[in-house]
Amino acid sequence: MSAMNPAPIRPDAIGAAKNADASTLLRRGLSPAADADGVRMLRTGLRQLRAELREHVAAMEGPDGFYDEVRRDEPRLSGTVSRLRREHGRLNAMVDDLDRWMARGAADRAKLNAARPRVRELLEQWGSHRNRDHQLAYEAVSLDLGGED
Repeated sequence: MSAMNPAPIRPDAIGAAKNADASTLLRRGLSPAADADGVRMLRTGLRQLRAELREHVAAMEGPDGFYDEVRRDEPRLSGTVSRLRREHGRLNAMVDDLDRWMARGAADRAKLNAARPRVRELLEQWGSHRNRDHQLAYEAVSLDLGGED
């Protein structure tokens, strides 16, 4: 088992979904062995990703959130903060569009096969966004630490 070849979905896996993060659930739903359970796993993962995004946006963009702190303390990083804020809207739209599409029609192997590239793209975008957030934090802290002698 690896990130590219997750374990096959067991009947109890969907019930245990609350114990896994959204990315893990989505990867399990992409498993080559997945069938209709894979579609359900993907929908569960999308709902969980929506909740994770909501929490992420609140922490980053909320009152006195991280982005406000960076803009206040390191104004030269404001452009990066603006780009990351726009990405939140795009990520939420991707989740919503994919979830609406997944809800239509039969939950079968054809639906799962058609969903795979879209889910992979979503996972790639979410991972890249999180990496850019980490890079922003590193730059803000490095600048802060570098400014003190």
